[in-house]
Amino acid sequence: MKHLVFLLVGLILQPSLSSATEAGGSNYLPGFYGDFGMAVLPDQGTYFNNFFAAYQDTKSETGTLLEMPGIIHVTDQKVLGGQFMAGIYPGLLVSKDHSGSNNFDRVGLGDFYFVPGGLNWKWHNITALLFEGIVAPTGRYQKNDFNTGRNYWTFDHNLMLTWGLAGNNEISVDIGYMNNLINPATDYKSGDEFHFDYTVGHYPVSALGIGITGSYYKQVTKDTSSQSLSVAESGEASSIGPVVMYTPHINGQDVTLSLKWLREFNVKGRSQQEYIVCRIFTTF
Repeated sequence: MKHLVFLLVGLILQPSLSSATEAGGSNYLPGFYGDFGMAVLPDQGTYFNNFFAAYQDTKSETGTLLEMPGIIHVTDQKVLGGQFMAGIYPGLLVSKDHSGSNNFDRVGLGDFYFVPGGLNWKWHNITALLFEGIVAPTGRYQKNDFNTGRNYWTFDHNLMLTWGLAGNNEISVDIGYMNNLINPATDYKSGDEFHFDYTVGHYPVSALGIGITGSYYKQVTKDTSSQSLSVAESGEASSIGPVVMYTPHINGQDVTLSLKWLREFNVKGRSQQEYIVCRIFTTF
């Protein structure tokens, strides 16, 4: 059974200042890594990996539409026995904040997510993918404004594992740790963040996958500021929801389509969110 991959991350823009990290957001988007065959790379080649997400708080006061037309390249080169890959994910956002007395709307370029390198290993029914993600501050940013970028670099270290189980079942997980650098416009440093994503899936037929996906997030070090800015409360949240994947054969090639819905619970430090995430994956 052949699984086509995933790979991504996005900018999550949550305008509420009561949230964790600076300006109440994070460069981690809950559940975005959680998909079928999470650690499984396709054959050598260049692939289009498009993500679209719509998410908002449960009161519908803040929300974002995120489009990330990603490109990944899988090589035949081996490093430490692992197959080498790389990727890039530009982002475009449409965001709103109508909470309280706020009435903000913004359309703009988001922060890009780069994968300068990743290594993929396969052992019988277990596959591993180790990769480094980098969030670059390419989005619009002005101090004390409603922005589509966060104005700091994030280094996202990830290990993905996929276990193929009997009965056409699988378990996939991602373990990630994010180091955030200082925002030079505010001298504010958001704390380090841990994230864990998972998918438990079943394939009724080879082209169809159904399952449960979710995530756990926790800010593990506190924010710091050299100025008189208020330091946000450290955040924590979990999410869970259904996911479905279908891979039809169109014009001589596989096109993978996936759709998931996630709702957060046990949220600390920010507003509770819910998400719809869509993915299209195919070769060029």
